Amino acid sequence: MVSLQIPIAEISPLDIWMLLGMGFTLEFLSRMLLAWVKNPSKSDIDLSRKLSHLQVETAKKRRLGPSAFVETSKLERQVLALEKEKSASIQRREEETQKLQRVTNTCMYILYLVVFCVYFGKPVLTFDGNAVFLDGGDQLWMLDQKERANAFMQGFLFPISYVGVGMRIARFGLPAPGIGALVVLWSSQATFGKFMDGIDAYLQQQQ
Repeated sequence: MVSLQIPIAEISPLDIWMLLGMGFTLEFLSRMLLAWVKNPSKSDIDLSRKLSHLQVETAKKRRLGPSAFVETSKLERQVLALEKEKSASIQRREEETQKLQRVTNTCMYILYLVVFCVYFGKPVLTFDGNAVFLDGGDQLWMLDQKERANAFMQGFLFPISYVGVGMRIARFGLPAPGIGALVVLWSSQATFGKFMDGIDAYLQQQQ
């Protein structure tokens, strides 16, 4: 059984803090930009309010019967025009959101590539296989230092270490079992993203 003690061989705290801050900033900016494009503007909100008001007025005139036919027809045409304008506004926001999402994803991939190249072969944290403490009888004692460190890392990051191609790419080129820069960057983005998702869900429940 592996001890709870983390056998750290080398660690780069400045790089880790920088990558954590970078991931936080990227996730924050991308979400703010998407929210700015996706959420309705003041003019869109005013349009919705005007449409709701006209729909109420049209319903009132319609209940008056044939005597208010002319006024009802006029209001109905205004409602149809506003509904068409609102639909066009919604479609425009959806198209702009999709376009911005594609641009954001492209920029993210470029940044990932830059980080991968800058930190290629340079882990920000490595594990010391000699410091992995095991109970007697464990087969891991038969492994060498590097293999034991790698076994500890696989268990430490389980199940993330077995999910997707991204983790394999992040470990590519590392000379020793450890954590690469991309893992720290992605972890920061994922953590802040989940935090923001929780806030969004809470705010929607309050509405």
